[in-house]
Amino acid sequence: TGRATVRPPVPTPMDLRGKIAYDRDKCIGCKLCVRVCPASVIRFLPEEKKIRIYVARCTFCAQCVDACPVNALAMTEEFLLADADRFSSRLIVG
Repeated sequence: TGRATVRPPVPTPMDLRGKIAYDRDKCIGCKLCVRVCPASVIRFLPEEKKIRIYVARCTFCAQCVDACPVNALAMTEEFLLADADRFSSRLIVG
C-alpha cells in the first residue's frame, strides 16, 4: 500500500556511552579530566575553576569519567546529538 511501518524505538543498550553529564557543584577543578582526554575536548576555565566540554569532537571514551575523583562526570543515555552548528549550546557541556 506504500505506507511506512512505524516501529517502536530500539531500547538504549546497557552501558551506552552517550553525551557527558557534568555536575559543576561536585567539580573541584583538579583538571584530571583535561589531562586524560585523548580528543582534547575539555577546556579548563581558570577564572571559575570549572571545565567546559565540547561534545561535537568527543569520542565518548569515558576516560574523563573514570579519572574524576569526585564523580562530577557521567555518561548519559543521550545519543541524538546531531546539530548544524558544532558550537551549539546543545553540544557544549559546562
